Amino acid sequence: MGNKVGIVNRTNLKNFGSVLQVYALCAVVRKLGYTSEVVWQKGNMSKNFDIRPNKIIKTALKLFMHPSLLWSTIKTIKEVKSQVIDERKVKMFDDFVSDHFDQAFYNPDELVEIATSDKYCKFICGSDQVWCTTTLYPDPMMYLRFVPKEKRISYAPSLGRNYIPNYNRKILKKYITDIPCLSVREDEGHRLIKELTGREALVVADPTLLLKSTDWNMLKIEIETPKNYVLCYFLDAPSDNVKKAICKYVRESNQDIVILGKLEYLEYSKARIHNFIAGPGEFLSLIDKANMVITDSYHGMLFAINYHKKFWSVERAYSQFDQSSRQLTVLSRLGLEERYVKADFNFTDSDIDYVSVQAKIDEFVLLSKNYLKKSIEQ
Repeated sequence: MGNKVGIVNRTNLKNFGSVLQVYALCAVVRKLGYTSEVVWQKGNMSKNFDIRPNKIIKTALKLFMHPSLLWSTIKTIKEVKSQVIDERKVKMFDDFVSDHFDQAFYNPDELVEIATSDKYCKFICGSDQVWCTTTLYPDPMMYLRFVPKEKRISYAPSLGRNYIPNYNRKILKKYITDIPCLSVREDEGHRLIKELTGREALVVADPTLLLKSTDWNMLKIEIETPKNYVLCYFLDAPSDNVKKAICKYVRESNQDIVILGKLEYLEYSKARIHNFIAGPGEFLSLIDKANMVITDSYHGMLFAINYHKKFWSVERAYSQFDQSSRQLTVLSRLGLEERYVKADFNFTDSDIDYVSVQAKIDEFVLLSKNYLKKSIEQ
C-alpha cells in the first residue's frame, strides 16, 4: 500500500477560507509523513457550474417531487450568475492553486479503479461546507462513495445548517453511516449526526488552525497598505448599525479602513477607506498587518485568531437560517464567546489574552492531529 492520501474537496472557489483550508489539510497530511493530492472527477465543471449528468437528473427529479424548492433554487442560480468576480482576483486565486497544490483528475471509471488500487492508502473528505444538508444533490464524491469503506475518512466537514430537511435524511444517513472515521467541524454537526445516525462524530479543529502563523507567513504576498488600519472583511453586506459602529471605532482610534468583500456607503473620509483586490497570499498579508479585524467570515475570524489579532466576529446577515455554530464552536472552546456580536455593536479596543487562548488552541490542535494520524494509520 502506498503512502499517498487523496483529499476530496474544491480548490476552484474564489474564497480565501475555502482554498486555504484545503491547502492546510494537504500540508498537515504531509507533515504526518504522507504525500497528499487533491482528487477531482474529470470534466465536471463548466464556468464554475457542476455539469455532471447524474447531478442534473437527480436535482431535476428532486425539484419535481418537491416543487416548493423550485423558487429558492432559481434565486440561488440567479445570485451565483450575477456575481462578478474581478479578473485580477481570479488570476490571483488560479496562480495560488497552480503554485501550491498537487491535483489529479480522473473520469468516473478511473476514480473507482484508483480508489481500489494501492495508489492511495486513504481518502479524506473535508473540510468546509461539503456536507451542506439542504443541497438538492448530496454529492457522492464528497462522501467518498467511490472509495472502499475502509479507506474513508472525514476531516472537519461542515453540515452548513442547523437542521436536515426530510428530503435528504435517508440519503445522508446512509452516506454518513458508511464512513468509519467520522469527524465534523461544528457542535451543531455533531448533534445532527448523533440524531440522524446514532453515531458520535468527533468535533475537530478547522484545518487552518492546524498550521501556525509562521507556516502561513511562508505564503504571504506583501502589498502596500496604510500604516494603521482595521481590516473589514464581509461576505454579506452588513447592517447600517454595524457600519455605524465601524465608523465610530475608526474615528475614535484614528485609523484607516481596509475593505475586503461587501462593505459600502460608510460615513467616513473617502481618503481613509481602501478597497483591496486580493488572492490568498495577499489576504494573509492584510490579516497580519491589521491592528484589528472585523468580519462576518468564519475563516476571517480564524486567521485573526491565528495571527493573535484583536477581532470582532459579526453575525452574518442571513435571513433563512442560523449558522452561528461555526463561530461559536471555536470561540467557546477558546473562551472568546464575547467576541461574537449579534446586536448592540460596540467595537472596543479590549485586549485578548492570547497566552491563554494559544494554550487552548494547542490542546484542540493536538486532539485533531491525533485523530487524523490514527485515522490514516488504521
